[in-house]
Amino acid sequence: MLDARTTSLVRVSMLASRPEYRNELIEELRKIKESSFATVKELYEVFLQSYLFAGFPSALESVRTLSKVFSAKTNMLEKPDEIIPSYKEHFEKGEGLYKKVYAANADRVREEMIRLSPELAAWAMIEGYGKTLSRQQLDMKTRELCIVAMLTQLGWERQLYSHILGARNVGATQDEIREASIIGANGDPAKLQIAEQLIKKIV
Repeated sequence: MLDARTTSLVRVSMLASRPEYRNELIEELRKIKESSFATVKELYEVFLQSYLFAGFPSALESVRTLSKVFSAKTNMLEKPDEIIPSYKEHFEKGEGLYKKVYAANADRVREEMIRLSPELAAWAMIEGYGKTLSRQQLDMKTRELCIVAMLTQLGWERQLYSHILGARNVGATQDEIREASIIGANGDPAKLQIAEQLIKKIV
């Protein structure tokens, strides 16, 4: 079972994915602020990574909401000169994390992406796994569970299955993955059914 911290982070990840959940996101952040279930840095990381799955507007608007609710200067979480190291460093960090997440399937998935689009394959490694998901402010298991929730909500089945596997590969149990998908479906039985079918494949 997910603890209160993880449940809060997974839920705001789902809420950040769609503009129609904006008011619910505000209320959820207020609850987190009152309960201290999660830190501003952890929330910031969840919203930051949302740009990889729900787009730049999702990330920007959720960070804006975080700043308003917590009265936090989110742009001060890192020094400007720490944000842009070399692309080579991003690639190396990304490659290491990518292999952990995809495990035995890493080479096959990467080759398929290269066949589809060499540019997207490179950007996934550099921007996704290197520059964003390998940041140290949030553990990888929590990141993957948040991604599972967001992709359950958005309905990208192939990517959802990849990150269900990824969550398992970085230590999440099947029950934790299922709980994240329930949060992600947000009461939509069709979305939950799709996620449940994908989760059964990893048994």
